[in-house]
Amino acid sequence: MDAGTARTSPDPSATEALEIDALFFSHVEPYGQWWNDASSGSAGGAGYARPHAHPHPEASSRESRAALQGVQLGEGIYDQPRFFSWAARGDTTDYRRYDASSFTHLSGAYYESLGRTLGRSVRHINSAAPHEFAELATRYRPRVLLLSSTFYFSLKLIGETVRALRKAWPDVPIVLGGLFLVEISKTLSPGAFKALLSSVGCDAYVLSASGEEAVRRVLLRDGDDLSKLDLPQSWIRRGRQYEWCDLPEPEVPLDDTWVRWDALEETTLYPTVHMRTARSCAFACSFCSYPAIQGALTLQQPETLDRELTHLTRAGLRSVIFTDDTFNVPPTRFKQLLEVLVKHDVRWYSYFRCQYADEETVARMVDSGCAGVFLGLESLDDRVLKNMAKATTRKAYERGVRELQRHGIPCHANFIIGFPGDRPENTADFVRFVDDLGVEFYNSDLWYLSPSTPIHAQRERFSIQGQGFEWQHATMDVEQGRDLESWAVNRAEHSVWVSALSAFSFWSEVQLLSNGMSVAETQRALKAYGKWVGAPRTPAEVAADPEVRWLGDRLRQGSFPRPSWGREPSATSASALA
Repeated sequence: MDAGTARTSPDPSATEALEIDALFFSHVEPYGQWWNDASSGSAGGAGYARPHAHPHPEASSRESRAALQGVQLGEGIYDQPRFFSWAARGDTTDYRRYDASSFTHLSGAYYESLGRTLGRSVRHINSAAPHEFAELATRYRPRVLLLSSTFYFSLKLIGETVRALRKAWPDVPIVLGGLFLVEISKTLSPGAFKALLSSVGCDAYVLSASGEEAVRRVLLRDGDDLSKLDLPQSWIRRGRQYEWCDLPEPEVPLDDTWVRWDALEETTLYPTVHMRTARSCAFACSFCSYPAIQGALTLQQPETLDRELTHLTRAGLRSVIFTDDTFNVPPTRFKQLLEVLVKHDVRWYSYFRCQYADEETVARMVDSGCAGVFLGLESLDDRVLKNMAKATTRKAYERGVRELQRHGIPCHANFIIGFPGDRPENTADFVRFVDDLGVEFYNSDLWYLSPSTPIHAQRERFSIQGQGFEWQHATMDVEQGRDLESWAVNRAEHSVWVSALSAFSFWSEVQLLSNGMSVAETQRALKAYGKWVGAPRTPAEVAADPEVRWLGDRLRQGSFPRPSWGREPSATSASALA
């Protein structure tokens, strides 16, 4: 039976499943990446996380990272949230309490909010693993499944997710969108990309960076068949073929895309939420594909932030992560945003260009509730910064970081290892830098060469060969880069290294800070994890560590909520959600 021609319950016995118009997944964990999370084993038994080998180009890098940046206990490798669960209760089953992917993601919150304005019921799943789809299918009977690719790194993994969704909801159409899909579409030939779409097997693929109009049309359609729809900038399966719909994406003013938080279903909200005040980036760094995917920088008016924060605080929410790539640029507008923030009782975190930090602005950040910033420094070598088109210098970084530190704003510094022009001595230099300037947290990422980034067009200039995580150039090759990344782990004396096993290194700090840990406690907790990464250890050896015992005690004393979809919905019908 073709998807969309008929719809039946994924489980005929699930008579209490809630009928809704759409179920939106903003983050799905890599299929099979961790073994036996659903078991409640004890030391030496079930509950150990075990990496799963994926046959995709990034597999070797990710698996080596799992061994390097995870804690190896017996046969298993634990990432940070699973290690925290193990420290608190002896198994991995409670890891989502400590997982930054449990935050309320902006995309799902927005589409749930949009659905309500259209009289349609959309439920948002912040994070799930494929083995949990069967349980979700007993809770929800959607007319369509919406899947975001933004947190994915491989179409192979998306295909595994889609197959798991089909098994749980056999006759429900699936629509895929998101930034990773858009990026892939820009890096492959049309023929190769179309072949990949067939192998993944969704019913529609939305390639616009925003996707609002396509989702709107899907939600408002008559019947369940997607093949008769025209969706802007989308591939749509019609019979056995995919056809391109070249309708232009209507321009939706960014000031119309804010979330009405107090109108959302309470059970879908995590206490810390993502927000934005801009789309795309004010810069064009040569290692970054973001501007190419998102287009020109678009800004919301400060008044829109004021309205959204009013709805947010009405909903009882007080912690916000701004996902704007350059939250404090333009500087004049940032000061206007601060005047809005100071009116509301919220704690906020953001990505921050520290070269624009000045005493007046940083002092106002403190007044407005700023509780931490991510500094994408990337390099301290002025030659490399020029190659990156970062439009700044090491001296400007030093001045900005000192200003933030003087006002007590916690900082996370990120560095890229292996970009063209980078040299081995630069890694030791940034480790000294974070210690000397008092930066609380740091991590480093191995350079990834994407064909959609500006540097890809400069391959000849920098003698670049290869792509992805397999590259070499005039000053370094990927093996040297991996060795340097390994060396940098836990190398600083005072600044705390943060694992980069996932894309959520900065958010993992926010996850602890926003749930009541002080900066010092957060540093101590991350050190208790970082101390044991790398070489295999016995569970008994790690459990006997006083710092691990402290970590378990502190986590049990805290108020870390469970993921939202695990709570029963308060409404029992689609009409009650509309």
